[in-house]
Amino acid sequence: MDPETKAWCLFCATVFAWMGVSLSLDAPEHAESALSWMAGEGKADPAARRRLTVLYRCGGMLWAAFGLWLLCKTLGGSSVLAASLPRRRPGRAGRLLAGAFFFLGGSLLAAVKAAAGLRRGGGSALERAGRLWGWVIVLALLAFGSYLLRGSALGGKG
Repeated sequence: MDPETKAWCLFCATVFAWMGVSLSLDAPEHAESALSWMAGEGKADPAARRRLTVLYRCGGMLWAAFGLWLLCKTLGGSSVLAASLPRRRPGRAGRLLAGAFFFLGGSLLAAVKAAAGLRRGGGSALERAGRLWGWVIVLALLAFGSYLLRGSALGGKG
């Protein structure tokens, strides 16, 4: 697997694992929000909330498992994975646009998270761990955006 395809796979694995863990950890909040929205901002039924929380947790575990599977296949140099990926690679302009998108998106998310962190202050250990986990996606976006921008500057050789 060429280095750029491997980088794309590692980025996707990180994002899937991050989404899955986030969905699993915040399942009660997601369930409450979804039920409130479905009920027209009314009070949600506790039994429905529990069922939806379990559903969100299971879905999150599936997303995280897929991310970990993709990570293992990528790091293991799986020929099965490489055979199923498209052969065409983005050109220099595609790398530049994608790199700018991911890097700017990561920068914007970092600014928002930093500002929110200043407003929130301390909090419990679980809340601090949740905020720290949120920085994983920021780092993934910035690192991958930088990688693509570097590749576009080198003409696709990096």
